[in-house]
Amino acid sequence: MAASLLFAAAINPLSTANAQAISQAQIEQFKKLPRSQQEMLARQYGFDLSMLEGGASNKASDTAGQEYPEIMEARDKNNQQREQTTPDDLEKQFDVSDKSLQPFGYKLFAGKPTTFAPVSHAPVPSNYTVGSGDTVSIQLYGKESQDYEFTVDRQGRITIPELGPIQVAGLSFSDVQALIKNEVANRMIGMQAAVSMGKLRSIQIYVMGEAYQPGTYTVSSLTTIMQALIVSGGVSDIASLRNIQLKRDGNTLTTLDLYDFLIKGDPSGDRLLQQGDIVFIPPRGDMVRVYGEVLRPAIYELRNERSLKEVIQLAGGTKAGAYTDSIRIKRIDGSKRITQTVDLDAANAIQLRNGDEVEISAVSDEMNQSIMLVGAVARPGYYEWREGIRINNIIKNVSSGLLGIADLGYGIVVRERNLRRDIDIYQFDVAAAVSGQTQDNIELLPRDQVVIFSRYENASDEKLLLSDWILNESEKERKERQELLREYRKKYYRELAGVEEKDEEEGTFGESEVASKLQGLFSSSDTDEGDEIEEYALYSRNNLLEPILAKLRNQFSYDRELPIVSVTGEVRYPGIYPLARNASEMDLISAAGGFKESAYLDRAEVTRSSIVDGQTQTDYVTVNLRESLAGREHVQLKGRDSLHVFQIPEWQNTVEVTLKGEVRFPGTYTVRRGETLSALVERAGGFTDYAFPQGAIFTREELKTLEKERMRVLAQQLQQEIATNAITGSENNTRSYNEIRQLLTDLMNVEPVGRLIIDLPQIISGDVSDDIELKDGDRLVIPNRRNTVNIIGEVQMASSYVYDGSLNAHDYIRRAGGIRKKADEERIFIVKSNGSIEMLGNGGWFGLGNDKRLEPGDTIVVPLDTQYKDGLTVWSQATQIVYQIGVALAALAAI
Repeated sequence: MAASLLFAAAINPLSTANAQAISQAQIEQFKKLPRSQQEMLARQYGFDLSMLEGGASNKASDTAGQEYPEIMEARDKNNQQREQTTPDDLEKQFDVSDKSLQPFGYKLFAGKPTTFAPVSHAPVPSNYTVGSGDTVSIQLYGKESQDYEFTVDRQGRITIPELGPIQVAGLSFSDVQALIKNEVANRMIGMQAAVSMGKLRSIQIYVMGEAYQPGTYTVSSLTTIMQALIVSGGVSDIASLRNIQLKRDGNTLTTLDLYDFLIKGDPSGDRLLQQGDIVFIPPRGDMVRVYGEVLRPAIYELRNERSLKEVIQLAGGTKAGAYTDSIRIKRIDGSKRITQTVDLDAANAIQLRNGDEVEISAVSDEMNQSIMLVGAVARPGYYEWREGIRINNIIKNVSSGLLGIADLGYGIVVRERNLRRDIDIYQFDVAAAVSGQTQDNIELLPRDQVVIFSRYENASDEKLLLSDWILNESEKERKERQELLREYRKKYYRELAGVEEKDEEEGTFGESEVASKLQGLFSSSDTDEGDEIEEYALYSRNNLLEPILAKLRNQFSYDRELPIVSVTGEVRYPGIYPLARNASEMDLISAAGGFKESAYLDRAEVTRSSIVDGQTQTDYVTVNLRESLAGREHVQLKGRDSLHVFQIPEWQNTVEVTLKGEVRFPGTYTVRRGETLSALVERAGGFTDYAFPQGAIFTREELKTLEKERMRVLAQQLQQEIATNAITGSENNTRSYNEIRQLLTDLMNVEPVGRLIIDLPQIISGDVSDDIELKDGDRLVIPNRRNTVNIIGEVQMASSYVYDGSLNAHDYIRRAGGIRKKADEERIFIVKSNGSIEMLGNGGWFGLGNDKRLEPGDTIVVPLDTQYKDGLTVWSQATQIVYQIGVALAALAAI
């Protein structure tokens, strides 16, 4: 307490000498006081607490900063320093409703004072009233020069040498200047004076009412009403900004309306404060909420403004997109809420009340008297409609009006036909329409939508453009960055949604929900016989037609056919399409991208479903597409018709087969359907002198799929049995459950070979019964000549040995050191060079006889005894499969 009293005496502003005599020890003693007591002393004596923060060593460096000290900081400074955004913060950011409105002008005071030091270096206005404690600087010049600084004493006088006391208190600064200049000029011959203000006095004022921190403040004598508000931390949440009162000697001297300053930039209502002035902030008055299409949505306090037009002007006026024909006013009338709708032209006659809400909506996004152009065009968007406008008035040139990927054979116009906005579809040939042919150059109506499609359905095909080869390095890098960004964004949102990557492989970009619902309208389910598209092109038929098809499906009525048709078979883009007005089968084929090369033009079929006496009746209409192309025959399509274009019989009856290894002309051969393996070997020039046909490896793609499925079923069965044994405890297995699961995973990860066991020497010899018919993807590998016998499995030293015709399996096993303890000697088998398997006798180790003669390239397999105690033999089967695959892979690797 003694330290505080000592420091208080030292910094008393009435004693400048004492203030300059503060020692470092006193400063250190003051720093030991509690922070609250330090702030109290600083507030009481108008001292800047930050002067002592850095100690004596920082005094010189802080001098410049004290001229304009920072006196405000955020009220919620701690919350501003949080690095993590809370859900409440997000809710406030995402809340765009009228409930997020804040009272206008309060953000100006969204802070609290950090210091109470008077700002003494501000310019002094000419009307400033000089009083006791002010310092007047006088520079005398003429026959001699002298500088003086005089402090106005308590009697309001300054004493100038040779002139005596001069009364200056109560005079304005300009009057004091004139008085001193005249006195010097008249009484001091040959001298003139320059007068300025030095340090200004501090005054005590009171900020009361709805202030953020009401109380007594020591401020500069230049402080105004608004500055006093800022020093006191602003106003509370219920304070009035339009009726801030300055009270002096018990009277209200003036009233400050901050809206004049905030909205108009007019500070004329602000006044300088004097000693003992009271700034009183009353509670706010009537409030109205204004939101919607106005420049400053907020809650406004009313003063003299009562009409709707005046309140809208407070909010900055309406935006360009405001719908002023229907302004909604919500108010409380007694015990109920009512809504009033008015026009802006009548806004002067509408008087607002406390609590009213004014909502100004935006005009509709719908474009009237316009035409929308979308799809693979150079300049999509809205175009002005005028009488007689046609397609080629909007798309004037193919090269400049369309993208390079545009499909010139198919475009549609979507047109609303009634007030319910049901749509009709008009189809046109894009190239013919742009060239001006009347049949395709459709006259457009207001609100028509012209849709141009890409000629690519797959996004990867759309990217294969020749123009990409002329890109410079910077453009190539830009495209690569865009692709990486697109992949990253897709992965990010998939992870955000909790979708695993495997979903994409299983057909994320397959049929949409709309497409699957539409597919149920047709009897055929094979609308796409080709490979599933991984990702559709941006302007593909799938993407652009989906909203149109959904609209057509939802506008179904019993008195009108559903205008949707389907096309399947040998067309480029089979699928479901909107039925255009007066469309024939050729129009539908054009919509589907035209015929494939394999299309059979002499016959197609239209499946037509109709309802007769409450029952569905299906009819079939045969179409000759060749006659349709010539214009001699057409079938008028109806809703839900399905057109199927057949494939030319025996189309592409050739398959590709690969020959590798010891044949004279290895490579990939195209063979006819039904061609045999022996004929293909003959076409390849037969075997070389080093061929080993007994060890030929023949693989087939469909067998790989079958093997993969068998492995999956086997692993599933084993997993179920292992899990059952683990639960019931019926099996005393030394392996953990996780280890067994890992074995099953390894089994599933083994790549299937798809090997078909053949006797190639027998086939080449001309045995027709052993010859096989080739299929697409078949692969024959002829290894080079071998003269070894392999032994693998549970033997002491698995290895390979030079073939000796005098030795049997027992002899080779003995050369390998014999079998191990865990070997299953009852199931030892031999994998022949052609892949076939021969089991040895059931007589155990000594039952191996010489009847099982070995041949070059054979492999002896001694399996592991993996039987369960409950008689489970499935593991043994799995082991044999793995060994067969391993042998085949070893044979392939040796080529």
